Amino acid sequence: KQVMLYMLTFGTANINAFHSIATPALHPHQKSHIVFTNQPHRSCSNLTPSNDYSKTLTSSSQQQKQTRSSTSNSKHYMGVFFDEWSDATDSSSAHTPQFLTDYDKSVLAKMKSRHTTMPIMILDAMLPGQCLEFGSNDPKFLKLIDHVLDGNGEIGMIGLNPYTGKPLNMGVSFTITKDNVKINAFTGQVTIAIRGEKRFEVQGAPWLDESDSFYLADLEIVEDRAEIMSQEQKEEAKRLSSEIPSLVEQWLEQVFQSGKSDVDGMRERMNSIGPMPDTVGERAIWVGALINPIPPLGVCLEIRPAMLACKNDHQRMQLAIAAIQSSIDHLSGKRRLF
Repeated sequence: KQVMLYMLTFGTANINAFHSIATPALHPHQKSHIVFTNQPHRSCSNLTPSNDYSKTLTSSSQQQKQTRSSTSNSKHYMGVFFDEWSDATDSSSAHTPQFLTDYDKSVLAKMKSRHTTMPIMILDAMLPGQCLEFGSNDPKFLKLIDHVLDGNGEIGMIGLNPYTGKPLNMGVSFTITKDNVKINAFTGQVTIAIRGEKRFEVQGAPWLDESDSFYLADLEIVEDRAEIMSQEQKEEAKRLSSEIPSLVEQWLEQVFQSGKSDVDGMRERMNSIGPMPDTVGERAIWVGALINPIPPLGVCLEIRPAMLACKNDHQRMQLAIAAIQSSIDHLSGKRRLF
């Protein structure tokens, strides 16, 4: 019940324009197949945007393009325009707020540095450290890959709300290089191997690139964003974190006894996500990646969307504890989840 509550509370996107976005790679119109090489074959959507969807974003995209072309010194975040901030100290500069202290400027600089623009796609609610390999032969997917390889290699990945089927507004970034892109010379299919990196939150509505091949969005990287917690919550999160190693041992024992995985298979999964972190928030996310692996083990409710949507480390650790304990109870037969 606790896990379900967290999923219902934190797993819902609050951006109406996000009802059918991402790269056209996973838009739910004109179904075709994307091949996943490290999990069961799944039916996904076409890379090409549908006419209905294109109409949905036309006015929003045109407005944002006009805004970008007419306000070269502004950035658009969360529906608010912020003037570009400069380090210049010349009092004649109209863009330099003279009343700001050095500390104020450092805070603004950090806020600005967390915002970026990158292509986005809907595929799965991955967590940092999780790995996935997939491919497509859609020409627009190839344009996306070419665009990213010409830039810094970053793409944003978001998943779907398991209850509403709508895209989430939280996700993780990943980086691709020529080394992890493979092209099948016979079929033309492009396959990429990715690993979840930084958590982000989508800011505003996405827009199509100039070739109408994929979507871009303004994102805020939330890895180091300040979080509000009381001292009591911080202490409880730390206490719960200390219980994780013991619970992980119990969980592994139940997984092996149930035959859901052998030792070699589990070792491979744990090697892919790395060792258990020491910090509270990272440890909670690590638990989510462990019990909701790719491909899935089928031993736990899906908590990754809820984990991405948690507002602070206290919420993340509460969710991690509830999820792994419920998985242990399910595997032991004490209380079945499904």
